[in-house]
Amino acid sequence: MMLLIDVGNTRSKAAWLDPVTLTRQSPALTLEDSHLANLAHYLPQPPTHILGSNVAGPAAGQRLNQACLATWGVSVHWCDTRAGHTLLSNPYTPPGRLGSDRWLGLLGLLQHLQADPAWQNGHPALLASFGTATTIDTLMPPPAQVDCLPAFLGGLIFPGPSLMLHSLAQGTAQLPLAAGHLADFPQNTHDAISSGVAAAQAGALMRQWQLARDLAHGRPPIVFISGGGWPMVADEVRARLAFIQHRLSLPPSPVHVLDSPVLDGLALLASQGDTGHDAPDTP
Repeated sequence: MMLLIDVGNTRSKAAWLDPVTLTRQSPALTLEDSHLANLAHYLPQPPTHILGSNVAGPAAGQRLNQACLATWGVSVHWCDTRAGHTLLSNPYTPPGRLGSDRWLGLLGLLQHLQADPAWQNGHPALLASFGTATTIDTLMPPPAQVDCLPAFLGGLIFPGPSLMLHSLAQGTAQLPLAAGHLADFPQNTHDAISSGVAAAQAGALMRQWQLARDLAHGRPPIVFISGGGWPMVADEVRARLAFIQHRLSLPPSPVHVLDSPVLDGLALLASQGDTGHDAPDTP
């Protein structure tokens, strides 16, 4: 059995690759990074292969790899932007500077787009991941009847919801670590901070939504969401999206929540036999 692992800045996820469907099994196992060294405790059986993504730094990757070697005699094969070039174009400069989580998440997103009628009709797609950092990336489908790949256009990186809250509490003398409610015109500090963070996150998403729509000649983007910070901003994002759709006389469209697009991307690479390079112990 192949184990898929996504090592993040705060927590990690793992799932098995289904040997029949070649998609990852659900739900994913979520672990605090401090528990990764005891990964075997949470798994019912030993893996024969391990495919991973790591954005927590070389030390974290080496610790996990050593633990897997000691427990199962299996090294982690780390995937990054050197994999998947036959599936998605990557214009990043240089390509290797694109984080493995962003790249693999976009490859995973492709799995969810393949049968989507809007994608097939030329609508772009946004993937917003609200983690320690928030990233908002845009995919464009290939033109109809043209033999080319879907295109990654680029995206934004900025502090995630929790990091914004903590930076205000740590960087100022008077502001608390807020746990307020969303309000249009907040009248206490906790609500003001929580509402401001949600508005900033939603505003960045709407910026990319409008830019992608313009580039696609008025076709509204399909919105996909992931990350542990999503509950903190979900109401604001949905409200802003509904507002702009109403203003533009567009039909309401859902926000699609993905629990782990990075694991989906690893599963896609495994199904294609394209893991990019042969350096299993180097994140």
